[in-house]
Amino acid sequence: MLKVAKASIGRGRAAEYTSDEDLSSYPVSYPLAGVKACHYDASLQRVGEYIQCSMFINSTITLIDSRDGVHFDKKWRVEETFDILDDEDGEGEGYIVHGNSIDLDELVIRVITSSLPIKNIRPNAKMPRASGSVEVMTEDEYIESTKAKD
Repeated sequence: MLKVAKASIGRGRAAEYTSDEDLSSYPVSYPLAGVKACHYDASLQRVGEYIQCSMFINSTITLIDSRDGVHFDKKWRVEETFDILDDEDGEGEGYIVHGNSIDLDELVIRVITSSLPIKNIRPNAKMPRASGSVEVMTEDEYIESTKAKD
């Protein structure tokens, strides 16, 4: 766990942090099922009323397949610059971090989660074919099936 006191972040010169962490103990939310390995570089500096953070993350994450709920691992890289806010500023941009310190590991989880696509499908997964009275098919298969009925 890497915590940085907000008061220690000054203007004009960035504070640099690097970490190789096991983030598996942190709570996650869908579609992220876990973070197995993670290296990150973070640069923090005060800009006006905000703290600006530039972060590069290189990780191995576990995702939940959107179609069938199966977990799968994927390498994930994120490079992002954002503001850290004490409270909502009405603009809806940045991450809100309450309190006197910033847990960079927790912030990494939030950045990874926000960078993920809504649908995650594991590579080489076969589409489910049928479930009860529902049949799943690709668009091309659907077009072919309607032609066959004509």
